[in-house]
Amino acid sequence: GLPADRVSVENAAVVTSCARWPLMIDPQLQGVKWIKQRVGEELQIVQFTHDRWLNKVTFAITMGKLLLLEAVGQELEAILEPVLARATVRRGRNQLIIKIGGEEFDYDTNFQ
Repeated sequence: GLPADRVSVENAAVVTSCARWPLMIDPQLQGVKWIKQRVGEELQIVQFTHDRWLNKVTFAITMGKLLLLEAVGQELEAILEPVLARATVRRGRNQLIIKIGGEEFDYDTNFQ
């Protein structure tokens, strides 16, 4: 888990309860290790250097999975802007859609 110091505890509280997607600057990888232990096998891990990373992101969105983007550089890929902004559109009574790269995908509200 995480160290028991005040900063680590406060950061964990922010990550688990914030309304926005949290960004962790984690040079010692303590936070990543904590998230992986906390979530377990349900976590979808993506790096922009992986093949088909966008397919993995859209799968996580449509299936309501938990997603961790690892090793992010100074800037995120522009194609992810609708995801970061949670730019969903309601279609019908119960369906949410998100448009990524000109293509529409179902948006599962369990996605994190």
